[in-house]
Amino acid sequence: MIRNDVNNFGKTLFILNPGDYFATRDDCILGTVVGACVVVCLSDPVKKLGGMGHFIVPGSLNTKGIYADDIAQHGITQLEYLIGEIVKLGGDRRFLRAKVFGAGYIAGGPRVADEVVESNIRFIYEYFTLEKIIVERSDLGGEFRRKIYFYPQTGYVYRKILQHNEETSEFIKLEKEYIDHAFRDKARHGRVLLFD
Repeated sequence: MIRNDVNNFGKTLFILNPGDYFATRDDCILGTVVGACVVVCLSDPVKKLGGMGHFIVPGSLNTKGIYADDIAQHGITQLEYLIGEIVKLGGDRRFLRAKVFGAGYIAGGPRVADEVVESNIRFIYEYFTLEKIIVERSDLGGEFRRKIYFYPQTGYVYRKILQHNEETSEFIKLEKEYIDHAFRDKARHGRVLLFD
């Protein structure tokens, strides 16, 4: 993650790389660029705080449900870390609202298999349904990348579609490295116990 205090927003900007998650109660902006991964923006409108996570589910899910699927444990772990950070700041799981983006395109290289993209989308909806967290907005799938700016105190998200800049994007390289690492290490992720 990169902190940028000199920008056009007039607020501190935290730029998340693939694999990062961050929660805050500060009046700042969280930003990232997402392709095949999924970006989850969670906000607690009562406590006026929130956080962002940028991750991927490394593989195809089975039909037994995400809590019975070893592949899904990576995504569950990432979201539980993010929610844990929000709760540590005083947020309440009951009030959380989600906005989700990504599960699309990786430029300049082999595409993530369609079943992996579909698994990421299925995972997101199944997770938030089971956890009773309302998804207020979603923009998933497609053949493009998205630039996301999230305002954690208000829950507002600005999303911009990115096209024709594949050669110059550092995020493409970072996302490919993160995805390769997640797929290579998926066997090391064990079971996760969730608590109310």
